[in-house]
Amino acid sequence: MDRDATSAQVRLLGDLLGRTIAAIEGEGRLDLVEQVRALSIAHRRGDDAAGPQLTRLLTDISADDAFVVVSAFAAWFRLINLAEDQAMVRQLTADRVHAGEAGEPHSETLLAAVHTLAEWGLSAEQAAAAIAEVHVRPVMTAHPTESKRRTTLTKLGRIAGALRDLDAHPVTPEKRAHLERYLAEELASLWLTDETRIRPPSVIEEVRNGLYWTEAVLFDLVPRLHRDLRDAFDAVYPDQPVEVDNFLRLGSWIGGDRDGNPKVTPEVTEQTLREHQLMSLKLLRRSIDRLHAHLSVSARRGTSDELAARLDELRRLLPEESADVERRYPSQPHRQFLALVYQVLLHTERLARRPWRLDPEVDPRSYTHAGELVADLELLRASLRSAGAELIADGRLRSLQIQAEVFGFHLVTLDVRQHARRHAAALGTVLRQYGEEQDYEQLPEAERVALLTAELRSLRPLTPAVLAFDDETNETLEVFRVIRRAHERLGADAIDTYIISMTEQVSDVLSVLVMARDAGCDRGLDVVPLFETVDDLVNAPRVLEELLTCAPYREHVRDRGDHQQLMIGYSDSNKDAGYLAATWQLHRAQRELVRVADAHGVKLTVFHGRGGSIGRGGGPANAAIRAQPPEAVRGRLKLTEQGEVIAARYRDPVLAHRHLEQILHAVLLTAAPDRPPTTDARTDELLDELAALARKAYRELVHDTPELVDYLHEATPLDAIGELNIASRPARRQAGRGIEDLRAIPWVFAWTQCRVHLPAWYGLGSALHEWAGDDPARWTQLQELVAGSPLVQTILDNVEMALAKADLRIAASYAALARPETRDVVFPRLRAEYDRTASALLRIRGHDQLVGHDADLAEVLRLRDPYLDPLHGVQVALLHRLREEHDDATAELLREAVLVATNGIAAGQRNTG
Repeated sequence: MDRDATSAQVRLLGDLLGRTIAAIEGEGRLDLVEQVRALSIAHRRGDDAAGPQLTRLLTDISADDAFVVVSAFAAWFRLINLAEDQAMVRQLTADRVHAGEAGEPHSETLLAAVHTLAEWGLSAEQAAAAIAEVHVRPVMTAHPTESKRRTTLTKLGRIAGALRDLDAHPVTPEKRAHLERYLAEELASLWLTDETRIRPPSVIEEVRNGLYWTEAVLFDLVPRLHRDLRDAFDAVYPDQPVEVDNFLRLGSWIGGDRDGNPKVTPEVTEQTLREHQLMSLKLLRRSIDRLHAHLSVSARRGTSDELAARLDELRRLLPEESADVERRYPSQPHRQFLALVYQVLLHTERLARRPWRLDPEVDPRSYTHAGELVADLELLRASLRSAGAELIADGRLRSLQIQAEVFGFHLVTLDVRQHARRHAAALGTVLRQYGEEQDYEQLPEAERVALLTAELRSLRPLTPAVLAFDDETNETLEVFRVIRRAHERLGADAIDTYIISMTEQVSDVLSVLVMARDAGCDRGLDVVPLFETVDDLVNAPRVLEELLTCAPYREHVRDRGDHQQLMIGYSDSNKDAGYLAATWQLHRAQRELVRVADAHGVKLTVFHGRGGSIGRGGGPANAAIRAQPPEAVRGRLKLTEQGEVIAARYRDPVLAHRHLEQILHAVLLTAAPDRPPTTDARTDELLDELAALARKAYRELVHDTPELVDYLHEATPLDAIGELNIASRPARRQAGRGIEDLRAIPWVFAWTQCRVHLPAWYGLGSALHEWAGDDPARWTQLQELVAGSPLVQTILDNVEMALAKADLRIAASYAALARPETRDVVFPRLRAEYDRTASALLRIRGHDQLVGHDADLAEVLRLRDPYLDPLHGVQVALLHRLREEHDDATAELLREAVLVATNGIAAGQRNTG
């Protein structure tokens, strides 16, 4: 990494931020910020007097001064994150250049993957078959760990762009001065913008926020990745052309995930789909705009007969537009054709603005589906090839065609999710009203399955045309009718997945299929059980076996191409059993589920519900995929992209490209035949033992210690997080104070804020020490286990990173907020388990410090801690003061400062949720 260039950008940003604070808040407050910074750095460097001085200063300052201090350090981390991102871009560019000069593929790229296939001895035909199996879908979610407003994200995006421009060589003095003035202006705007929202975002605002990344980066990035794979295959297998399928598509939960979010109504889902359609049409028109001048091929070169006929048809349909196009682009038939395609998209967009409940308007000047646009673009490409313009046909115009194929008029595929008990309640209401069954929800499982199976075999409609049940039942049923309308208006790619949260038994899945079939949308829909707790993961293979032996359900799977999608949840399984037990059970469950699917001749896609933090399945994506059972991937992967991870991965086009190519690299290698397992029988046996021990230790604290819930409320900013207004959904699934009622996201976020990171490591140390004890041979066995298993390597890498980010000294200052009777029960156990886990990892890995294998990460953490300390110090001091403050105005200012500190700590640690 070019540390000099990074340091220069960091110094520039720090200087500009200081000038901004002085200009707006006054020199005195800048001096205060600098005093806090100096004391914090001195304390981290071992000055014993600096720590108490810093604590007194942060405890005694006024609420106004506290607000300025936390705002300064929060802004600092946002800027430093941008500088670090730019350093990564710089390093990636240098690495790619070096690899190219050495004649080698850069690591974890598509070219590297195809090279590996060749090294494994795959022929061109076998490699092409492996590529044909690759289907990857990242799914954006609105989970509330992205605490920055869209306004702030946009400003940060402009600052990042200026940093990229500063990296250009050479930069003239005039250009540099201009960029620095521009940065100063953006920093002033950022400083003067409210850090937090005054109200939670609406669902549609979340939808638009999510679409920002597709519009800004992903719409143009997807065709590039298609070209990368095609070029990689041509480079490695030059004598064998390959047809690259649309292997990368995008999904979203935003506007479709209604589990625990009453604001996601059927009307909101329909509006979401219309937002998707309008954005897709806008972006397709944007791509055509960029191509107009590119297609100025002279009429003397000729056109294909097919294009000429279609051009005549468009001229008849669009006489006024055609006259204008011919006047603007004389003797340029290909350019005229694309310009008229643009006009057809405009008419399509006009129809798309009409509410779906109105009768569909037919307009021959519009496209009825995206396939018609793809066909027009293929005509255009074929004609260009016949005119000798193969490079144009297969260049940017092919990229436009890929965009039309991948994004269609639906843009991203919306998943729908609802809790299993909502479906049971709705069916119970319908059956009771018709006198079919008075208490469906209390039936034994076997009787439920028999009833639902009979209903699937029946030809009768289950519900009337006009729903006349209670509001909750009407809404549950109406969602399926929205899905049917989406299929009619936009095609099956608009919504192809219905996820059932907390699936426990076969009837949970059959009930959804019954309602989908009643609404007429079942043939275009995967019914997807979501297995979330450890017990549910253990039972998942049995549930799948029973589903695939249920004749009506097996027929549905056959209609879906003998393909079954199912989802596994990292968050709730972790909250239930801890990191090691959850991770191992997720691994075991996948292997068993594949065994069941294979026995029935069914192809499986596993949907991974991962978050950004280690406690929610986060960590480096490539390593995580390589650690999965290869038979559970086989080229097919669907995974959630959540919260602040979306901005971190997709803000910069270079970093977005790198993230996706790393995923595709790992997935492509799983598509090769006969991949070895990631564990062996002895590893399985040992992990079974360790997972059981870790789960026992974890549950003894988290589930069996009543004081833990009080500790969470008293010694973390959990309650403040609920006031951040960072999502449309509540922090709890239902009213209640228990751990089981709390969503996994605020659970992880709260432990991250107080620097404990409990979900990522608690229980592992006890398990390792209890299993190995004082036996050196057993510790050697653990070292061998790590060396021989990609899965165990990934687990320990992630735990070690979480331990390095934890800081029990800071955690102790939060613990002091709790009542002694709570603190004295919980905090000593946290400290003891941290020490046990850290000592075990250092012994196994042979390191003398945490993350000793990653010097860059260790240096980043070392540099960040002095700037995180003031945010933690102010947050703790203000949380204490809030509990005793009786003046409403002062309390409001203190609360606002706490929330700004919360945002700053999240920015400082990056993967927080």
